[in-house]
Amino acid sequence: MGVIFLFYGVGKFIAGLTNFVGGMNQRFAGKLPAAMVMPFAYVLPFCEVTSGLLILLGLFTRVGLTISGLLLIGLTFGTVMLGDAPTVAHNLQYAMVNFVLLWLVDLNRYSLDGLFNRRPAAGFIPTKGSGL
Repeated sequence: MGVIFLFYGVGKFIAGLTNFVGGMNQRFAGKLPAAMVMPFAYVLPFCEVTSGLLILLGLFTRVGLTISGLLLIGLTFGTVMLGDAPTVAHNLQYAMVNFVLLWLVDLNRYSLDGLFNRRPAAGFIPTKGSGL
């Protein structure tokens, strides 16, 4: 999930942020006001890269997954307005995966969060002499 968000965000920067924003504005012309599309388009690549890195590194994973979930809500809204049913279906699949990852974030032991917190995984109770 982190790789997907990270590389989609980086791709937008490589192609040129102004080119991306202009393309989004043209794509949504007549469907959504430019005052709504353009700020979202400018913020989108930054949020994608940020959430992708956080999820991939496992650092502030809950924050990264929350950002990606909010992005998926906005992206799904836009694709619904365009009437692009296949993309809406894909976005909903990503949203479901995002939900499951957020739901199970406390089990994320093999991450920077897990390394810094050094607490036992959810569901495991340390016993005396177990080293935990």
